[in-house]
Amino acid sequence: MKYKLRSLTFLALIITLLLGIAPIASAKTRQIHLIDFLYENQNNDESFGILTQDTANAIEIIDFYNAYLIESFLQATKKVDIPALEVYLEDEITSMFNNEEIDIYDLYYLLSTLGFLGKLDLLDSILHDKIYEYINETVQSTGGFSPTNTSTNANLISTFFIYNIFTLINEPVENQTIHKNWVLSCNNTDGGYGGDQTLSSTLLTTYYAIYLVEKLGDISDLANQTSTLNYLKSFYINDPANLENFGGYLPDAFAENSLLSSTYFCVEGIKLIDSNELNKNPTVNWVLNHQNFRDGGFSDHDEENDQKLSSISASYYAFEILKGFNSLDLLNEEIFMVEFNFLTLILIMSISGIIIAAIYLIWRKRRI
Repeated sequence: MKYKLRSLTFLALIITLLLGIAPIASAKTRQIHLIDFLYENQNNDESFGILTQDTANAIEIIDFYNAYLIESFLQATKKVDIPALEVYLEDEITSMFNNEEIDIYDLYYLLSTLGFLGKLDLLDSILHDKIYEYINETVQSTGGFSPTNTSTNANLISTFFIYNIFTLINEPVENQTIHKNWVLSCNNTDGGYGGDQTLSSTLLTTYYAIYLVEKLGDISDLANQTSTLNYLKSFYINDPANLENFGGYLPDAFAENSLLSSTYFCVEGIKLIDSNELNKNPTVNWVLNHQNFRDGGFSDHDEENDQKLSSISASYYAFEILKGFNSLDLLNEEIFMVEFNFLTLILIMSISGIIIAAIYLIWRKRRI
């Protein structure tokens, strides 16, 4: 009886030790958790997530780390079939033009993904010409680009995407000064920029305006650099007591929580005007605190749900913010998943079973 009690005590200690060691043994870097999250959202057609933006965002990160093929012990191989993805992307663009349902947002991200794969130079010449012809028809004589070739109303969002489509297919944007002046005409008295001359400022359109002015001319051409800089800085949360938001930037003046997307747009906009106005350490720490170790991705606070849900887009903005601050090395930090996983459970149960069997055999032999 005493021997059996000692054996059970010993078994309990072993299992407790295994439970304590298992998380450490399964430790992975933040970077690996992020890559794993992206592959968990890979589709059968080699795309990622739901939107074309998701695929472009995922491939940009995977390409940066050259993580197109990952083989690991006890896990399925993760890979991107580049030829298959290339076919998928070109088929999507071809279908878009064949059906005459061109969405410049989707077109931009499909072309972006081909660019990250290094396949844009191989784009079918007929398809290239169709794209060029279409975006040329969105040019407005007074400046800016419209969202479709049948519209005569330019806006900053369509101008941003079409300018970048021109760049992706390696075609020049003519009359750049006219387009720059049109962008500047969207300036408002608060220092921000609206979607056109009639709309109020938003963070997104202000970032697009700053980006376009820099590309079409020089950042000094902004209507009022100081005013625009102050507009962006007004979204910054500088209260250390506000643990959830300190270091981040709000999406608008009425929001309660800073987001990874709004923080990215503010950081990039401020950087173009004056990078000395950025508060690196609080923002970097805020970003790192948004990595979700249930799945490895990054997530924003959901005002309607206390549970944080990771997304490819949020993970992309987090990656880009860290990259912009030259802080991607922080993703090399080794951490372990907080959530218990089935692989760990199987390993512990298997080892425990072996130990129990060994103790039982020894006990039988001692009885004999």
